[in-house]
This record gives sequence, structure tokens and C-alpha cells, in this order.
Amino acid sequence: MQTTRLILEPLSRDHAESLFDALRDEEIYRYIPQGPPASVEALAERYQFLEARKSPDGTEHWLNWAVRLKTDKSCIGRFQSTVRQDGTALVAYEFGRSSWGQGFATEAGREVIQHLFETYPVDRLIAEVDTRNVASMRLLERLGFQRGATKQNADFFKGQSSHEFFYSLARSDVPERSAN
Repeated sequence: MQTTRLILEPLSRDHAESLFDALRDEEIYRYIPQGPPASVEALAERYQFLEARKSPDGTEHWLNWAVRLKTDKSCIGRFQSTVRQDGTALVAYEFGRSSWGQGFATEAGREVIQHLFETYPVDRLIAEVDTRNVASMRLLERLGFQRGATKQNADFFKGQSSHEFFYSLARSDVPERSAN
């Protein structure tokens, strides 16, 4: 998939080395339980597992994309979606700090949203966001997601309780892409 400034490639083991530097910054993981990848090798193993693009039991599509700049081909982050049998898809993303504030996540997100609704029998996209993660909430809202329920004490990590907002985007709320 491509946008004006980005190439979104199906994630593979080969992306580990080019994504490692972008994703090893602790700041990216402030509001999520996991931390940065321990090594290129560990990241490569994880990505190799995801290359199947389906859960082991075949009930879910595991879609992951490396996000690459068209200008210099550098990898700046990744987008992921889990398409479930109930007509929903979970979405998540990680972008290196050097790419924050430049609209890359919004641009990639719009492409992923269109792809999911055009290609899969999905009626609703869902994202769960730590209530402290203002930047992520703004991104979801720019993409058209609506904030719904709050889950108190959704998780406990890094010495603190985490509360989460649930965001959703219905297929009917996304305009169809023009044929141009």
C-alpha cells in the first residue's frame, strides 16, 4: 500500500533490523505494558511469527505493516490490525519518536482504515488507549474514531494502574475512496 509520502509493506522478519532503531526508544512504551525490543534478533523472531498473517487456529487475520518513507526508504514505525470473526478489527501502532508530529501516523492510519474496510468483512474498528496517552487519542480522533467507554484499572504496569478509553470507528462513518 502507498500514500503520498509512505509505503506500507506487509511486516516480515526482514524489517526487524530497519525498525529496531526506531522502536527501541523507551518513550514509545510509556503507556503500554511492553518495553522496547531487547535485540534485533528478538524483534526478528516476533516478526517471523507474525508473517503468517493468521492466528494459529485460523480464526483471526493478523495484519502488520512496516511503514517506510518514500524519500529515503527508512522504516519509521508499524501499524497492525487483528481482524476478528465478529466483524471487528483491533488497531494499534508504534512510530519512532523522530517521526512524531509530522502526520505520518495519520497518513498511514487512513490508508490502513480504507484497506480494512475495502478488503475484509469488518463493520467496526476498535482501539484501546491508555487515558494518559493524549497524542494517541488525538491521532484516533483525527482518523474519525469516537471515544466510548472507559475501563478503570484495565492493567497495572510500570508501577501504576492504567485506565483505558475504548475508541471505535464504524464502516458507515468512513467515506468511500474515490476512484481517481
